[in-house]
Amino acid sequence: MTSVSLSDAARDWLAGRSAEMTLRLSARHGCCGGQAGVPVAEPGAPRSKDGYARTQIEGIHVYVAEDMGPGPYRVDLEGFFRWRRLVVEGEMGQAQE
Repeated sequence: MTSVSLSDAARDWLAGRSAEMTLRLSARHGCCGGQAGVPVAEPGAPRSKDGYARTQIEGIHVYVAEDMGPGPYRVDLEGFFRWRRLVVEGEMGQAQE
């Protein structure tokens, strides 16, 4: 199972919204044709829950993509006022197309 933790700020911010979060790999392409899967966290549930495992962390429903590595991943909040966003620290993976 993938190890995920939330900072207090991220948990409180998500609780004030839908109390759901999606953690997945996002393909990033390099200048020489390579690509890597960068972990990203987004508020809300995925459009299709196929391919995701659902868990609950401190009252937040977290949907973790099945192609995520074992982690650990730490989700935090950065920015201020309405320009806040979730950030993920953790391992990168192989992007799936």
